[in-house]
Amino acid sequence: MPVNYAQLEHSQGQFAAQYAAWQAEQAARSEELKGLLADAASDPDLLRQAIEEAEQQLTNLYLAKPTSEPILTHRPLPQAPGSYTLIAADGSQIVPNRHRALQFGVVNVGLIKVHIGSGEAPEIRVETELLAMDQILSSEGTLIGEDEVALLRDLAERKLIRQAVSPEDLEPIITLTDGPLDVFYRSTIQGDRGQQVQQEVFEIDQDLRRRGVVTAGYIDKPGSAMLSRMLAIFHCKRQGLPLESNNRELNLSDRFVLQEILRLPGERSAIFEAITRSARKPANSLPVAFFYLNVSGVADEPYLTRVEFPLWVSQVPGLVDKLHAVIYKEAQVLDSHPYPYLLHRSHELAIVKRIEADEVEVMLQSQLDPQFRIHQQRSNKDYLKGLS
Repeated sequence: MPVNYAQLEHSQGQFAAQYAAWQAEQAARSEELKGLLADAASDPDLLRQAIEEAEQQLTNLYLAKPTSEPILTHRPLPQAPGSYTLIAADGSQIVPNRHRALQFGVVNVGLIKVHIGSGEAPEIRVETELLAMDQILSSEGTLIGEDEVALLRDLAERKLIRQAVSPEDLEPIITLTDGPLDVFYRSTIQGDRGQQVQQEVFEIDQDLRRRGVVTAGYIDKPGSAMLSRMLAIFHCKRQGLPLESNNRELNLSDRFVLQEILRLPGERSAIFEAITRSARKPANSLPVAFFYLNVSGVADEPYLTRVEFPLWVSQVPGLVDKLHAVIYKEAQVLDSHPYPYLLHRSHELAIVKRIEADEVEVMLQSQLDPQFRIHQQRSNKDYLKGLS
């Protein structure tokens, strides 16, 4: 049966009023945060002191920490290097599902490598991994969920990137993945499995650093409020209140705080360090920095994204400028909806369609002993959903 549009029409007016009220609240928060941002910019010593005290006192933190650049910085687009190597990787997965006749998991990663300025054809790879039974079962013997499989996908992306880097690559070598660079953002995963994956990713990051590779994570339409949390700490310190970063009254996506500062196409914000702290976070984790980038091609119509990269990159002269220019240039290939083209193409390579998942299941079933086929029953619910 289709959607009951009559019922939606009955409630749409109420929803519109609620949404308008929410937007007004967001606008008011934005103005308050912009004022706080200006105050913090005029007193950088107090801001740094507040953050350092929060790092000492609070066990859970997720906020931005200023680096050497003033927090109101807006840097124009620099010149892109004439030649470089760009590697983009993205993944997809089949999550184990009890409603299927067979419980299995697959991670699929697509990668594209291009030597910009060489005239060479792109290098394309697709790696497909069938997860082992001990990978898809939790310590309690239950099937793992979407987040756990996504964590394994994050690891597979990093492994494939490391394999793709070669001594013949043109420098600088820049890699792109979708989402935050630090896999700790999947911190809801409990137990040793998450710690083990994070350790493996850390070791890959260290290897790539030794080879001079700039790894970057691209976050489209970011919703994080790291600047808001930074300003909440500043507000508490200035008012003599106990330090607390999770102030709902000041919580707002960073892009709303910065969009009036980054008005021109290609401008980036100041560089901030991402402070992420939790009792579950491993000691060996990658220090991450980020900036916000206006990838819009139209003046006064900003579209802000967040670009994450290892903190060490910000300490090498000229390297952030190269990353800044390359990311913007790559996003302009899809000029009507700017997004890094190679990252989009790697996603197209990696995506697993429902029909492909069904074919994988049939292939795996064919390898099982017939005596076990009594257990290979698709759930009636899933079967009926598949009927046209």
